[in-house]
Amino acid sequence: MKSTQILIISVFIAASVHADVLSGLSPFLGSSRPDYDPASLQSDSAMENPSYAPFSPADSDLGVQQILGSYRGSSPVNVTFDTSVSYTNNAPGKTSSDDEAAWFSASRLAVSWRPRIANGWFADIGLAQEIYRFEGSKAVDFENFDPYIGVVKSIPELDDLIFFTRYEYQRITTGTLSDGDYTAQRIRTGLQKELFLTSKQQLSAGVDAAFDINAHANALERNVYSADLSYTYRLADRLSATLSYTASLWDFRHGGREDWSQIAGLELTWTPCENLSIYTNVFYTNHTSDTGAGVNDYEAWQSGIGIGLNYSF
Repeated sequence: MKSTQILIISVFIAASVHADVLSGLSPFLGSSRPDYDPASLQSDSAMENPSYAPFSPADSDLGVQQILGSYRGSSPVNVTFDTSVSYTNNAPGKTSSDDEAAWFSASRLAVSWRPRIANGWFADIGLAQEIYRFEGSKAVDFENFDPYIGVVKSIPELDDLIFFTRYEYQRITTGTLSDGDYTAQRIRTGLQKELFLTSKQQLSAGVDAAFDINAHANALERNVYSADLSYTYRLADRLSATLSYTASLWDFRHGGREDWSQIAGLELTWTPCENLSIYTNVFYTNHTSDTGAGVNDYEAWQSGIGIGLNYSF
């Protein structure tokens, strides 16, 4: 497989899947600091002997506030499955001349586990398998396998800033899971933060850096520096719209090559029940390189509709 094709597939995957350390930790975050002694509330025994927060002027609107007990069970394992049908005006072919418009299906099965360690630290363990199939074009069917392991730290002193670092392994195959066309090992580290949060709106941002330990082919070894911004507005109780933007600098180890990648997207999500989501989206991708003749330049629109299932145990 040519390096250019792998590059386009890598950008294509980035436009289709978004990892989010922040959302997985949101149940554990909070910056409220009550002006009374929490020890007197005996939260450890709250399940057997309920305690209640002191009276406040908002009680007439919110009702009596019960102190919840400490959760003593093990952290849940999260399983998600997504499948979608989309259309793109620039599907990755064997060569750049084979790139053309195409319908495609994308399926993703992911398992993740974030057990609490201590003092705001969490382990971060997971894997995902993605399958892409194109219809009636010269585009190449491919699969992406991505296991990882790392740690996540919540920093309350910085208003619940999230720090993470992890080891990732990536393996891309084309049409068969037995033959690996591209493999890479990397270390990724970064920060994520909720900048603004209300009952209807959420603004989040993040920065991260990924450093390849090794890659096959060697010409694709690189460091990638990214920044992202995501804004979500709740149109109704179960309907939300999310606008996202990611910019990345790809600094290749060999030849002094640098690429810029930008991905902007708009997604509308309906959640009819806790474990089911139905979504539609549109993404624009622009990838430019300082190599000559625009060989590694890439631009595409894609739009689709999909369904997601999630389960925790």
